[in-house]
Amino acid sequence: MSSPSLRRFRLAVWLAFTLLASLIVGGALSLIRFDREQALQRAESELLSLTRVLEEHAARSFGETEAAVGEIASQVAQRGGVEAFAERDLQSLLHQRTANLPEAEYLFIEREDGSLAADSNSPQTSPPAIGLHGHRKPAAMPPLLKEGVEIGSPARSPGTGQWITPLSRQIFDPLGRYLGTAGAAMSHDYFEGVYRELELSPEDTILILHASRAITLIRYPRADGQIGTSVADSPAIGADLQQRSMIVTDASGSDKIERITAYRRLADRPLIVATSRPLDHALADYYEHRDRILAAAGVMLALLGALAYLLHRDTIRRDSERAALAELNATLEQRVHQRTEELEHSNRELLSFSYSVSHDLRAPLRAINGFSHALAEDYGDRLDDTGRSYLARLRRASLRMGELIDELQKLASVSRHTLRIEHTDVSAIAQEILDELAATGSGRVVQSHVEPDLTADADPVLIRNALQNLLTNAWKFTRDSQPALIHVGGRPHGDEKLFYVTDNGIGFEMAHAAKLFQPFQQLHRREGFEGSGIGLASVRRVVERHGGTVWAESSPGAGTTMFFTLPRSPAMVRRPREKLNA
Repeated sequence: MSSPSLRRFRLAVWLAFTLLASLIVGGALSLIRFDREQALQRAESELLSLTRVLEEHAARSFGETEAAVGEIASQVAQRGGVEAFAERDLQSLLHQRTANLPEAEYLFIEREDGSLAADSNSPQTSPPAIGLHGHRKPAAMPPLLKEGVEIGSPARSPGTGQWITPLSRQIFDPLGRYLGTAGAAMSHDYFEGVYRELELSPEDTILILHASRAITLIRYPRADGQIGTSVADSPAIGADLQQRSMIVTDASGSDKIERITAYRRLADRPLIVATSRPLDHALADYYEHRDRILAAAGVMLALLGALAYLLHRDTIRRDSERAALAELNATLEQRVHQRTEELEHSNRELLSFSYSVSHDLRAPLRAINGFSHALAEDYGDRLDDTGRSYLARLRRASLRMGELIDELQKLASVSRHTLRIEHTDVSAIAQEILDELAATGSGRVVQSHVEPDLTADADPVLIRNALQNLLTNAWKFTRDSQPALIHVGGRPHGDEKLFYVTDNGIGFEMAHAAKLFQPFQQLHRREGFEGSGIGLASVRRVVERHGGTVWAESSPGAGTTMFFTLPRSPAMVRRPREKLNA
């Protein structure tokens, strides 16, 4: 007969086993739910990012074609109609525009009675071929006259038999008389070629929907049976126009497969870009993780059961229990490390996307600046002073936006720059920057002092970037100080090194200090101190990448001191994870 103490010990062992088993099952289920949510969030984020890229491409493609059609319509309207052109001149005009429009299969012009006047498919020395509507016979005047560009339903090209989407614009003379129609046939093959280069997963689908007609315009991969079909039941069709983006998970379409679909509505056209991915494909990694977690949980339960049985007989099994817990801790640490690397990879992709978007904004800005300049030169004498003032303000705004894009790219480059930690002479860098400011300071007298022997283990390129922004601000905001004073110093600060830049400039209220390091925040714009608002945001990113902090102390009229800390020992820099081969 066993003693009461042994019975109590056995009872305690099995109670402990039951509790631990409950914790393992609960923890495994919680981790499985978390992994599934993370997998869905990653898939939704990827699809939303892809729709934004496709939105830019669709807007640019349709915009370029609309511009070409609008230019053709404008020339016909200025000449008073199609009859004012020789047939060869019309074809030459269309051929010239088509050469620069890879997204358009051909351009065409119809007379006011609906008959084809010319199209770019025909040789310049031959009469026009069959146009978009497939006949040469005169038709009645359109029942509805309207301005602007209309995107039609997809159809087969009369010339090649390939899918096209018509885009047309009615032509009116200055008195409002209908003169005909100019249009283009958007090539589906062009869009498919672009999407093919994206190297999407074979299960992913790209759609361009016509929001007002509620039909499918373009589908990739191509499915002829779905082009032109109704999508009136799509949640994106009836959504609020202010809701640009939408994520929907449902089983729709002929395949009845549950899919995750991201919709993105174009801002100025009745078009919706959609990307979808089968739910099972989006959760493929999750299923593998789930199986591993369940297997691990089963193994742990079995181990704990064996441990409880062995403890029931012998306390030596406690060593085995510690080994199992150590193994569990190692597994959790590995998972944390893996999640951290995946987060860093996502951040790098986001930075690359923002840089690409900023780069693509330059083309429309150059167009705005160029056309406003041309308008001022060619038609400036026809405008009054108010009109010329508006043009000048438009040009200044476009130039200002270009400068902001440059500053945004500089800010992004701080995050993309690979840290190269080395012994850096902070005093020498600060003195060089002050000498450069003095050389370009238009004769200003500024009393500056840099304490000697200020050093840090840091990236010299990024530290120069931070000091350049801090000293430039100090130089700018001491413009009205007599005399102007700038001091650069440093001292130990616990386990870190503290550096500071002090000036006796205009200063600011500390109630606004939280805005200082946010992009595009400027506290003294009204006082004539112009800037982009990016400098201190760059300083914060530089310091935080080194593992330090930055803050400011100031009061109005008493100057400002900017502080930042850097670690005493070199920062540990994790190398970017190598991209796995598919």
